[in-house]
Amino acid sequence: MTRPRLPMGRSIQTLDDADYVIVGTGAGGATAARVLSEAGHSVVMLEEGPELSPATRPRALLDAMAQAMRDIGTLGTAAHVPFPLVQGRAVGGSTAINSGIIWRMPEPVRHALARDYGLEELLDAAALERIYGRIEDELEVDEVDEAVMGGNGELMRRGAEALGLRGQKTARNARRCRGRARCLQGCPEGARQSMEVSYVPRAQAHGARLHAGFRVRQVEFEGRVARAVVGERVDEDGRRVGGRVRVRARRGVILSAGAIHSPLILRNSGLRARVGDGFTAHPGAAVVGRFEHSVGMGFGATQSYQVPLFDRGLKLESLSLPPELLAARIPGSGDVWSERLRHLDDFAQWATIARARARGRVRSTLGGRPRVDYELTAEDVAMMQRGIALLAAMLFAAGACEVYPGVSGLPEVLTGPEQVSLITARPLKRQRLHLMASHLFGGACAGSDPARSVVDPELRVHGVEGLHVMDASVFPDNLGVNPQHSIMAVAYHAAERLAEAQTN
Repeated sequence: MTRPRLPMGRSIQTLDDADYVIVGTGAGGATAARVLSEAGHSVVMLEEGPELSPATRPRALLDAMAQAMRDIGTLGTAAHVPFPLVQGRAVGGSTAINSGIIWRMPEPVRHALARDYGLEELLDAAALERIYGRIEDELEVDEVDEAVMGGNGELMRRGAEALGLRGQKTARNARRCRGRARCLQGCPEGARQSMEVSYVPRAQAHGARLHAGFRVRQVEFEGRVARAVVGERVDEDGRRVGGRVRVRARRGVILSAGAIHSPLILRNSGLRARVGDGFTAHPGAAVVGRFEHSVGMGFGATQSYQVPLFDRGLKLESLSLPPELLAARIPGSGDVWSERLRHLDDFAQWATIARARARGRVRSTLGGRPRVDYELTAEDVAMMQRGIALLAAMLFAAGACEVYPGVSGLPEVLTGPEQVSLITARPLKRQRLHLMASHLFGGACAGSDPARSVVDPELRVHGVEGLHVMDASVFPDNLGVNPQHSIMAVAYHAAERLAEAQTN
């Protein structure tokens, strides 16, 4: 392991100090802050993005994306055919821009990670069961109510049933959802219990302090003990507005900046061995169907229905979009496109994600920006191809009169179920698919063997003291399901054990 950098000069201003300094306020960081502060430890939470009010976040999608998403959702893979990697950049992290979907880690995945990477204690089934239950109670997790299923979700249920597929209403942390379909822009009522309205204020109620607009660059060490983080103040657009600032940690630093930025902070701090390796994701693609009646995508839970197909490596989801994004998915030009836009309320959109097997790596450019090298395998592309075809078939089964597969080289518009076979008629090349990913994993992988991992089963960085990682970067594999609940449960368990160790 590369020797960590020594402390920098004394000209850096010290902003604050605490027992634990936590970098990031998403699923991992907010959970760790909540657990440690309730255990009586002083905690400082640092967040690069702004602190936003759910009631005042912009309704216009592009304004909302600029305010709460990193690079307005444009950070992409450094590949021959790149695709976007969507991350939140605000208090609450990506939980502030997602649909609140809650999935427990599938048992086969939990068992494999525990067995293959020596994570039996971290992923202990009984401990996770207890923690899941507590989180689900506190975050008001429940299946989507029929009253806010919405036309988009209801049609997906109809299509799945017509094809004999076993679907289910989505479990979300939004029991009080009123169906405004505005999860991406921020729930105006705060019904979705994302971290900025749940665990961040809970931690603050127990004395934790929050500094938003603070970009962490690196961890400072005394010898091999983490003692502080160094960064700078930034405005809402991420522009630096001051000199370097230090926040001191008496007992430890916890990185919860996500699968891209936690590895980059580690690498900036002189820790290089295996750091940034093992990156993976859930690539996703969407298919749109037009119906001869109103669908009403503007009402209902943003994602209300899903069809898990874990034996095929897929999960299908309804996905309501604001009109600005939906319009971009409508094919045609000129009068044809304008005519379709006149019927914008008649469209449904569904998405497929795949449990990709590809592995990549996270590095930085000479200018310090993230660089994510990640190419899907032929098997991954084939999974996506099958998922897109299945969505098209479901749309026709639900009554769609047109389906837009969004696959380059195929007809832009399919007009009947007999044309679905065109999607799978021959293997597709990666460049023909339009993909994105919002579920990112790896880069600081956990394991008992330091030769294969970055953090140990307690989520402590190998080879140094007082430095922990608690976010999706610790997963050695992707999960096949929305990761928020698993991130929270693992961070909760690791933070509990850390708090207990300090009191013994």
